[in-house]
Amino acid sequence: MVLVLLVLVFLPRHFSIQQTSDLKGSDEQVRPLLFDLKHWPQLMAWDKFSSKLSIDISSPSNTLGANVFLQTSSANIEVTITEVSQRHLQYSILINNEHALLGNLSLIHNEHTLTINHSLTGTIHSTVSGGIIVLYIRSLADKMFTSSVNNLRSHIQLADKDMQ
Repeated sequence: MVLVLLVLVFLPRHFSIQQTSDLKGSDEQVRPLLFDLKHWPQLMAWDKFSSKLSIDISSPSNTLGANVFLQTSSANIEVTITEVSQRHLQYSILINNEHALLGNLSLIHNEHTLTINHSLTGTIHSTVSGGIIVLYIRSLADKMFTSSVNNLRSHIQLADKDMQ
């Protein structure tokens, strides 16, 4: 038991996640969805990650200071846009008024594809459970990024079919 506690205490509580994906699409198709918080619950399938979920989204939801308040069975989370431009969105996440994370999304237009870059950094301050929470956040961030990219791809394909 003591060994388990020692391992938990010494797991890293700081993390940095980098994610990248390419899409066949344009800024005009992706940016309005990805840079607007009102689309995040569906893009990232938030309802699949918590049995109890309450979401409150500010209006407007795509400008500096826009925010989302999530109440789940295990955490209260606030996501706020802290910087936004044509190709870049920076956001902060506050978990249970204690743990601060910083995320960045950027769109890079290549010849026939659009690259989405995402980074998420933060520190979990809980001494014993912090390392476990970091592992959970890493897993959750990967699942949400994959979900959002897949949903963006589906949206682009449907939009392309509608135009034909």
